[in-house]
Amino acid sequence: MRALVVEHAEHEGAGLVGEALEGGGLRLEVVRTWAGDPLSTGDGAGYDLVLVLGGPMSANDSALDGEAALLAASARAGRPTVGICLGAQLLARGLGARVRRGDAPEIGIFPLTLSDAGRGDPLLAGLDGAPMFQWHSDTFELPAGAALLASSARYAHQAFRVGARTVGVQFHPECSRAMRIDWATRGADELHAAGIDPAALAGDEAIDERGRAFGRALLQLVGVRE
Repeated sequence: MRALVVEHAEHEGAGLVGEALEGGGLRLEVVRTWAGDPLSTGDGAGYDLVLVLGGPMSANDSALDGEAALLAASARAGRPTVGICLGAQLLARGLGARVRRGDAPEIGIFPLTLSDAGRGDPLLAGLDGAPMFQWHSDTFELPAGAALLASSARYAHQAFRVGARTVGVQFHPECSRAMRIDWATRGADELHAAGIDPAALAGDEAIDERGRAFGRALLQLVGVRE
């Protein structure tokens, strides 16, 4: 089984989610857009999963038109399709929803509040009230027909599902503690300017385990039974 994984920054890989997918037997075929790798057009045919990760750019950048179209086509084809952070924004945009600047950045570790649909969703099971890692300034409206799965105190739209096998999440389940520390080190100037202590982003192993659980649930979405 094969997963198409799209990276936008060298330090923003699939992390804990990627480890879970590989542990379940999926081969990750990574397109490193930050390194100039070409991204095939179409609907992701030939892949069992299309996964688009985060990045520092705006989802409204015309350079990302192809990714938004790929995500939307994959979703409409009924293929397991997941967007994380920027990927969720691109998914929403591809499906016709607006992506805009939020009122203020959301950077840190904050609890999620799940909707009724979210509490029954296998990818988000156990995350109601659970702190998860966030680093974003933009947000998205919900695509037509989407079910809202999760919110946070600052951003109403944290996760959504379209159909049975398409999900977008604004938070970062893929980020291990090591990744969070690395991101905080790289973005220390931005964090200090926002009045955020970089050390506060490290979090604990419980956050990592939630990320692993998300990855294991994603395996089930793809059709792998542990």
